[in-house]
Amino acid sequence: MLNNQQLIGLIMIGLFLMGTQPTIAQSNANIPTPTNRSKSQRIIFKPPSNQGKPKFTSSGGSRSNWQCPQDATLNTTSANKTPLMLLAPTDSNYGLTIAEHPTFLVYLPQTSAKQVVLSLMTEDNQLHSQSFIPIKGEPGIISIKLADSFPSLEVSKNYQWSLVLICGEKPNPNDPVITSWVRRVVLPQLQSQPRTTLEQADAYSEQGIWYDAVITLAQIRNAQPNDQVIADIWTDFLKSVGLEAIATQPLQL
Repeated sequence: MLNNQQLIGLIMIGLFLMGTQPTIAQSNANIPTPTNRSKSQRIIFKPPSNQGKPKFTSSGGSRSNWQCPQDATLNTTSANKTPLMLLAPTDSNYGLTIAEHPTFLVYLPQTSAKQVVLSLMTEDNQLHSQSFIPIKGEPGIISIKLADSFPSLEVSKNYQWSLVLICGEKPNPNDPVITSWVRRVVLPQLQSQPRTTLEQADAYSEQGIWYDAVITLAQIRNAQPNDQVIADIWTDFLKSVGLEAIATQPLQL
């Protein structure tokens, strides 16, 4: 009998070998207030060059079974039919980070599942890390950080990260799974140092550093849920990479 980790490993290796692409910390101390922010401010993500990009990064969505079978009656309205989704640019399914242990954002529909599995694999099909993470099952965008106990991502190396929604007591090959790619880079030299967290997010966006830009903006949005200017900036940012379907979903960071 295979144990849970072996079964998850086989699922991830199978996806990797098939080239399957089913398709988620900054301090809040310097978050700018509405009084010193322009209402016309926008942060639009600028994708990096294709240099160093992995071979298989075609965009896509989750498998057709984007929810657990027992959850079919939970997501019957149009408002609840947004599928399990990683927050990654939809056109490339790939993003950069400067973090040794990056944080990923994932949209979860309402679910009875109690846990997910985060796995990272190298381009040469080696398992980098795998962890079981409890979830509440409420619809919204959650953050999942690669634990510091795992090895740091190596600079200039690509990793395929996957999230499996565990529908039962243990993993099953038919459980919903979504995948994307991440590459760690060194932060380019900035012409001027950002003064606020919002400016830091803008700088990441200008340099094409997706994962750091999106988590920084998400933390700002989470800290100021009633600020319409911040809400508009968040929405425009997600729209710029094709993620407008989840722009108004609640954040549960």
